[in-house]
Amino acid sequence: MSATLSSPDPASPERRGKPSHREDLRSELLAAALDVVAREGHEGLSIRKLAEAVGVSPGAPYHHFPDRRSLLLAVALEGYDRMFRETAFRSPSSGTSAEPLFRTFTAFIRFAVTEPHLFTLMYESELVRPTLSPELGRAQDVGFQLLRREIARVAPHLNEHERSIRIATIWSAIFGFAMQANRAMLRHQAPEPAPDELAPEVVKQALRLLEG
Repeated sequence: MSATLSSPDPASPERRGKPSHREDLRSELLAAALDVVAREGHEGLSIRKLAEAVGVSPGAPYHHFPDRRSLLLAVALEGYDRMFRETAFRSPSSGTSAEPLFRTFTAFIRFAVTEPHLFTLMYESELVRPTLSPELGRAQDVGFQLLRREIARVAPHLNEHERSIRIATIWSAIFGFAMQANRAMLRHQAPEPAPDELAPEVVKQALRLLEG
Protein backbone atom coordinates (compact mmCIF):
# COMPACT_ATOMS: atom_id res chain seq x y z
CA MET A 1 0.00 0.00 0.00
CA SER A 2 2.83 2.39 0.80
CA ALA A 3 3.99 2.14 -2.80
CA THR A 4 0.63 3.36 -4.12
CA LEU A 5 0.65 6.35 -1.76
CA SER A 6 4.23 7.41 -2.43
CA SER A 7 5.05 10.66 -4.24
CA PRO A 8 5.30 10.52 -8.02
CA ASP A 9 8.73 9.91 -9.46
CA PRO A 10 10.46 13.19 -10.51
CA ALA A 11 10.54 12.00 -14.11
CA SER A 12 6.95 10.70 -14.16
CA PRO A 13 4.23 12.33 -16.28
CA GLU A 14 2.59 13.71 -13.12
CA ARG A 15 5.71 15.72 -12.34
CA ARG A 16 6.63 16.62 -15.90
CA GLY A 17 3.62 18.83 -16.55
CA LYS A 18 2.53 19.92 -19.99
CA PRO A 19 4.96 20.41 -22.88
CA SER A 20 6.10 23.96 -23.56
CA HIS A 21 4.52 25.53 -26.65
CA ARG A 22 7.76 27.13 -27.80
CA GLU A 23 8.44 26.22 -31.41
CA ASP A 24 11.89 24.76 -30.89
CA LEU A 25 12.33 24.22 -27.16
CA ARG A 26 14.71 21.32 -27.72
CA SER A 27 17.16 23.57 -29.56
CA GLU A 28 16.89 26.18 -26.79
CA LEU A 29 17.55 23.56 -24.14
CA LEU A 30 20.48 22.12 -26.05
CA ALA A 31 22.02 25.56 -26.61
CA ALA A 32 21.67 26.36 -22.90
CA ALA A 33 23.17 22.98 -21.95
CA LEU A 34 26.13 23.58 -24.26
CA ASP A 35 26.66 26.96 -22.61
CA VAL A 36 26.59 25.43 -19.12
CA VAL A 37 29.03 22.69 -20.13
CA ALA A 38 31.38 25.19 -21.80
CA ARG A 39 31.48 27.35 -18.66
CA GLU A 40 31.23 24.86 -15.82
CA GLY A 41 31.70 21.35 -17.17
CA HIS A 42 29.10 18.60 -17.44
CA GLU A 43 29.29 17.44 -13.83
CA GLY A 44 26.97 20.15 -12.52
CA LEU A 45 24.50 20.07 -15.38
CA SER A 46 21.00 19.07 -14.28
CA ILE A 47 17.64 19.16 -16.00
CA ARG A 48 16.29 21.42 -13.27
CA LYS A 49 19.14 23.90 -13.76
CA LEU A 50 18.53 23.77 -17.50
CA ALA A 51 14.83 24.53 -17.07
CA GLU A 52 15.67 27.55 -14.91
CA ALA A 53 18.19 28.82 -17.47
CA VAL A 54 15.68 28.62 -20.32
CA GLY A 55 12.73 29.84 -18.26
CA VAL A 56 10.37 26.86 -18.47
CA SER A 57 8.75 24.63 -15.89
CA PRO A 58 10.97 21.96 -14.27
CA GLY A 59 9.11 19.23 -16.13
CA ALA A 60 9.23 20.75 -19.62
CA PRO A 61 12.71 19.47 -20.59
CA TYR A 62 11.66 15.87 -19.92
CA HIS A 63 9.52 15.93 -23.06
CA HIS A 64 12.77 16.27 -25.05
CA PHE A 65 15.31 14.59 -22.78
CA PRO A 66 13.91 11.69 -20.70
CA ASP A 67 16.83 11.79 -18.26
CA ARG A 68 20.16 13.46 -17.61
CA ARG A 69 22.11 10.90 -19.62
CA SER A 70 20.07 11.57 -22.75
CA LEU A 71 20.76 15.28 -22.30
CA LEU A 72 24.51 14.68 -21.93
CA LEU A 73 24.45 12.47 -25.03
CA ALA A 74 22.79 15.22 -27.06
CA VAL A 75 25.39 17.75 -25.88
CA ALA A 76 28.26 15.38 -26.66
CA LEU A 77 26.91 14.62 -30.14
CA GLU A 78 26.59 18.33 -30.80
CA GLY A 79 30.21 18.56 -29.73
CA TYR A 80 31.20 15.99 -32.35
CA ASP A 81 29.24 17.87 -35.02
CA ARG A 82 31.02 21.08 -34.04
CA MET A 83 34.41 19.40 -33.96
CA PHE A 84 33.92 17.78 -37.38
CA ARG A 85 32.92 21.13 -38.86
CA GLU A 86 36.17 22.61 -37.56
CA THR A 87 38.51 19.71 -38.22
CA ALA A 88 37.23 17.11 -40.69
CA PHE A 89 37.93 16.85 -44.37
CA ARG A 90 34.97 18.44 -46.14
CA SER A 91 35.60 16.54 -49.37
CA PRO A 92 38.11 13.94 -50.55
CA SER A 93 41.52 15.46 -51.27
CA SER A 94 43.60 14.66 -54.33
CA GLY A 95 47.29 13.85 -54.64
CA THR A 96 49.45 12.65 -51.80
CA SER A 97 49.98 15.89 -49.87
CA ALA A 98 49.72 15.50 -46.10
CA GLU A 99 48.68 19.14 -45.66
CA PRO A 100 44.95 18.36 -45.13
CA LEU A 101 45.92 15.84 -42.44
CA PHE A 102 48.20 18.39 -40.81
CA ARG A 103 45.41 21.00 -40.72
CA THR A 104 42.91 18.51 -39.33
CA PHE A 105 45.16 17.23 -36.55
CA THR A 106 46.24 20.71 -35.45
CA ALA A 107 42.59 21.80 -35.45
CA PHE A 108 41.70 18.75 -33.34
CA ILE A 109 44.31 19.73 -30.75
CA ARG A 110 43.08 23.33 -30.83
CA PHE A 111 39.52 22.09 -30.19
CA ALA A 112 40.73 20.13 -27.16
CA VAL A 113 42.32 23.30 -25.76
CA THR A 114 39.60 25.83 -26.59
CA GLU A 115 36.67 23.57 -25.60
CA PRO A 116 38.15 21.75 -22.59
CA HIS A 117 34.88 20.87 -20.82
CA LEU A 118 33.10 19.77 -23.97
CA PHE A 119 36.11 17.68 -25.00
CA THR A 120 36.09 16.01 -21.58
CA LEU A 121 32.39 15.14 -21.93
CA MET A 122 33.05 13.65 -25.38
CA TYR A 123 36.08 11.56 -24.42
CA GLU A 124 36.33 11.09 -20.64
CA SER A 125 32.86 11.20 -19.09
CA GLU A 126 30.38 8.55 -17.98
CA LEU A 127 29.29 8.38 -21.62
CA VAL A 128 32.63 6.72 -22.36
CA ARG A 129 33.41 4.73 -19.23
CA PRO A 130 33.03 1.92 -18.28
CA THR A 131 31.63 1.28 -21.77
CA LEU A 132 31.42 3.55 -24.77
CA SER A 133 27.94 4.79 -25.59
CA PRO A 134 26.84 3.36 -28.97
CA GLU A 135 25.81 6.85 -30.13
CA LEU A 136 29.28 8.24 -29.42
CA GLY A 137 30.83 5.13 -30.93
CA ARG A 138 29.06 5.84 -34.20
CA ALA A 139 30.21 9.47 -34.15
CA GLN A 140 33.81 8.40 -33.54
CA ASP A 141 33.57 5.87 -36.36
CA VAL A 142 32.65 8.66 -38.78
CA GLY A 143 35.85 10.49 -37.87
CA PHE A 144 37.93 7.33 -38.06
CA GLN A 145 36.71 6.47 -41.54
CA LEU A 146 37.51 9.99 -42.75
CA LEU A 147 40.97 9.67 -41.22
CA ARG A 148 41.51 6.24 -42.75
CA ARG A 149 40.48 7.51 -46.18
CA GLU A 150 42.92 10.43 -46.02
CA ILE A 151 45.84 8.31 -44.81
CA ALA A 152 45.21 5.82 -47.62
CA ARG A 153 45.43 8.75 -50.03
CA VAL A 154 48.67 10.08 -48.54
CA ALA A 155 50.34 6.67 -48.21
CA PRO A 156 49.14 4.44 -51.08
CA HIS A 157 52.49 2.61 -50.96
CA LEU A 158 51.61 1.00 -47.61
CA ASN A 159 49.77 -2.29 -47.49
CA GLU A 160 46.61 -2.55 -45.39
CA HIS A 161 48.35 -4.13 -42.39
CA GLU A 162 51.18 -1.60 -42.26
CA ARG A 163 48.79 1.28 -42.79
CA SER A 164 46.64 0.13 -39.87
CA ILE A 165 49.66 0.01 -37.57
CA ARG A 166 50.72 3.52 -38.55
CA ILE A 167 47.20 4.88 -38.18
CA ALA A 168 47.08 3.53 -34.62
CA THR A 169 50.51 4.99 -33.85
CA ILE A 170 49.71 8.41 -35.32
CA TRP A 171 46.36 8.61 -33.55
CA SER A 172 47.96 7.60 -30.24
CA ALA A 173 50.44 10.46 -30.58
CA ILE A 174 47.86 13.06 -31.63
CA PHE A 175 45.16 12.04 -29.16
CA GLY A 176 47.66 11.68 -26.33
CA PHE A 177 49.00 15.17 -26.98
CA ALA A 178 45.45 16.57 -27.22
CA MET A 179 44.57 15.00 -23.86
CA GLN A 180 47.64 16.51 -22.20
CA ALA A 181 46.86 19.89 -23.73
CA ASN A 182 43.22 19.61 -22.64
CA ARG A 183 44.27 18.90 -19.04
CA ALA A 184 46.89 21.68 -19.09
CA MET A 185 49.55 19.06 -18.31
CA LEU A 186 52.13 20.47 -20.70
CA ARG A 187 54.72 22.64 -19.00
CA HIS A 188 57.05 25.00 -20.83
CA GLN A 189 60.65 24.64 -19.76
CA ALA A 190 63.30 26.28 -21.91
CA PRO A 191 64.75 25.38 -24.33
CA GLU A 192 61.62 23.35 -25.16
CA PRO A 193 58.99 25.10 -27.30
CA ALA A 194 55.86 26.48 -25.66
CA PRO A 195 52.82 24.15 -25.88
CA ASP A 196 51.17 26.13 -28.69
CA GLU A 197 54.42 25.96 -30.67
CA LEU A 198 54.88 22.30 -29.83
CA ALA A 199 51.53 21.13 -31.24
CA PRO A 200 52.33 21.60 -34.96
CA GLU A 201 55.75 20.04 -34.47
CA VAL A 202 54.21 16.97 -32.82
CA VAL A 203 51.80 16.65 -35.75
CA LYS A 204 54.64 16.94 -38.25
CA GLN A 205 56.64 14.24 -36.49
CA ALA A 206 53.61 11.94 -36.33
CA LEU A 207 52.93 12.37 -40.05
CA ARG A 208 56.48 11.37 -40.89
CA LEU A 209 55.31 7.81 -40.24
CA LEU A 210 53.52 7.98 -43.58
CA GLU A 211 56.74 8.57 -45.49
CA GLY A 212 58.75 5.87 -47.19
